[in-house]
Amino acid sequence: MWNEGIHVQNQQKGLSNFQVSALVTLSAVGMIIISIPRIAAEQAGIDGALAVFLAGILSIILAGVIITLSKRFPTKTVIEYSQEILGKLFGKVYGIILVLYSITVLSYILRGFADALKVLLLPRTPLEITMICMLLVILYCVHGGISTIVRTCEIFLLPLLLVIVLTIFFNLSEVQLFRYRSSLSNGITPVFKAAFGVTTAYLGYEILFFILPFIQDKEKFMIFGIRGTVLPVLIYSGLVFVMIGVLGPTTTSELVYPAIHLARQIGIEFIERFDILFIIFWILAVFTTLTSYLYMASFSLTRVLGMRNYKPFILILLPLCYVASILPQNISEINMIGKIVNYVGFFVALSSIPLLIIAVIRKKGGKANAEKE
Repeated sequence: MWNEGIHVQNQQKGLSNFQVSALVTLSAVGMIIISIPRIAAEQAGIDGALAVFLAGILSIILAGVIITLSKRFPTKTVIEYSQEILGKLFGKVYGIILVLYSITVLSYILRGFADALKVLLLPRTPLEITMICMLLVILYCVHGGISTIVRTCEIFLLPLLLVIVLTIFFNLSEVQLFRYRSSLSNGITPVFKAAFGVTTAYLGYEILFFILPFIQDKEKFMIFGIRGTVLPVLIYSGLVFVMIGVLGPTTTSELVYPAIHLARQIGIEFIERFDILFIIFWILAVFTTLTSYLYMASFSLTRVLGMRNYKPFILILLPLCYVASILPQNISEINMIGKIVNYVGFFVALSSIPLLIIAVIRKKGGKANAEKE
């Protein structure tokens, strides 16, 4: 099994290049895709698309740093090599932070998903039922290992991209370009500030910390890892540009799920409700994101405790995630958790920079390390 040791790439063929890109993309594209235009419009107004794009550039840079760091330890995940870089004690503390972070993000996404589904499709279904059903499905997928997760992403990626591209394409003719005449009217500084506020949209590429030992062609990890990060940037930037161009920043910021509104404007003869199709693939995108975070949480906890088989820990973590997801009592508490996720997620991604610097200074990892292993 892929989870039974670090040198698992010798037991399996390994992840293909396309699977790497699909996994990274669908770890990032999930819950927030239906609300990213509103968040961007609230943060940056007419410059929302630019703020989203700049946040994406930052994410690509950090993804590149994570990949560079991971390539110094090709047979280890971040849980193992952080202990080598920082020492066993601080490495374990870092690993515990990753576990808590993954649980928090999973719970936050799960609650947001249940709330959205109640509004969009299932008004009479209790939130608890929706969340339990989703947790059971991701349990089944994660129990199958990283190979099952990436195959699922591989199947869902192209149909999801097609639906999103069609949503953007069929609304392009409605974009009012005159709205963008006032772009950067307040300078570039507010846009940079807003960009930090939307970095949450790209969370998920942290999966790059964990997958190198399972990859077949490690030499191309940088190319296809970055490719998987670029796709969400193009998707989100395109959606925000079209949404604000069609309705303007004020109206966009007032819609709870503007991407669904955009999908409803599409009229195709053989598809009466295109928005339903969009919602279906959005659910699949949320599913893949949740599986990635459950995998990261269970895998990290297993390695922190010095164990190999992560599967028993899935059953321990799921109830914790469920309890954490039902704790928020109102929208303000959910938003507060969202802010915490934003800051901690940025810290986790940014931590790759000092880890890389310390690894270079202490001469940890690199080609010599790879040859020894």
